[in-house]
Amino acid sequence: MIPSVRWFPSSLQACVAWFANFVAQFAQIAEGLGFTGDDVTAVRNDNEMMQFIGATDTQVKAYEKAVNEFRDIITEGDIGDVTPEFPANLVLSPPPSVPTGIFERLDKLVDRIFVAPNYTSEIGALLGILPTGETPTAPENWKPVLKAKARPEFTAQVKFTRGKSDGVALHIQRDKEDNWTSFGSFFQSPAVLEIPPKTPDTPEVVQIRGRFLVGNTPTGEFSDIVEIVTEP
Repeated sequence: MIPSVRWFPSSLQACVAWFANFVAQFAQIAEGLGFTGDDVTAVRNDNEMMQFIGATDTQVKAYEKAVNEFRDIITEGDIGDVTPEFPANLVLSPPPSVPTGIFERLDKLVDRIFVAPNYTSEIGALLGILPTGETPTAPENWKPVLKAKARPEFTAQVKFTRGKSDGVALHIQRDKEDNWTSFGSFFQSPAVLEIPPKTPDTPEVVQIRGRFLVGNTPTGEFSDIVEIVTEP
């Protein structure tokens, strides 16, 4: 995956420069936002790999240019011209390896920053994560949109868009019940709910609502209620 272009640069060298600023600023403010030393270390390790990738890209392009120049001179030059030397081999020293998924880890970290209790737009600007041209909706105002339909064998399919959340926590209310019942957390859409009827083989009306999750913590407002009638 690639982080949102609303705040993450598209060119490699711009990404490398962005990372250098992000890691320096994050190290200073991480504790105040509720992050741990392990979070800071993970960002620092990913940044070291990004800096290596950026430097390597520059070196490889320069080496390719030198090889092409050697080829042109040795093949197209005139007899008697000075014979060029082949470019010295590249010597690359990568940092300790990091797990695959630098961009996905970054995207998830930025989502966590957005919902940190002490987060402000000033911090977002400092880190370079403030979306261009807009102010992010505060997490307490997040509200999912659900689409549900009944499926055979007393199941329901619930579609949702995660946005910057990690998933949704769903609740149901059956026929003639006054209370809502938590039905679990779902991190991929569509969610499939198995809702055995209270009276065997009898369809019943089921209402469904949900809240976004940040990690495993419900955040923001409940969705509008959607209603289905379960099917045998």
